[in-house]
Amino acid sequence: MVAVSRPAFRVLNAVLFSLLLAACGSSIEEEIVGKWEERDGPERIEFDGDGSVVLYFEGMELEGRYEFLSRDTVLLDLRGPRVSSDPIEAPVSIEDGILAFTMPDGRVATYTRAD
Repeated sequence: MVAVSRPAFRVLNAVLFSLLLAACGSSIEEEIVGKWEERDGPERIEFDGDGSVVLYFEGMELEGRYEFLSRDTVLLDLRGPRVSSDPIEAPVSIEDGILAFTMPDGRVATYTRAD
């Protein structure tokens, strides 16, 4: 049996704990919260931690709700003064600070963090 000094044991525990936290990371449900700007366009979108969402699009403000159906699929239900549509189920990801939605027509909308 190898004897480990108390300070070395504490350092080892701290390193293991840090690795555990890094491995867990934050979930996409937590990462999506905040303000985002479309990379190649004028859209802005804001996700709140309570499931509310606001999309600023072509001079309109669409408000609604979002819900994660799975780790990589979100349901967006947006309404506005002149807009009413069915909820959109879209694959979603956040990689390297880029939020990406794949729309039903196959278009991929990408956003970067604005806050």
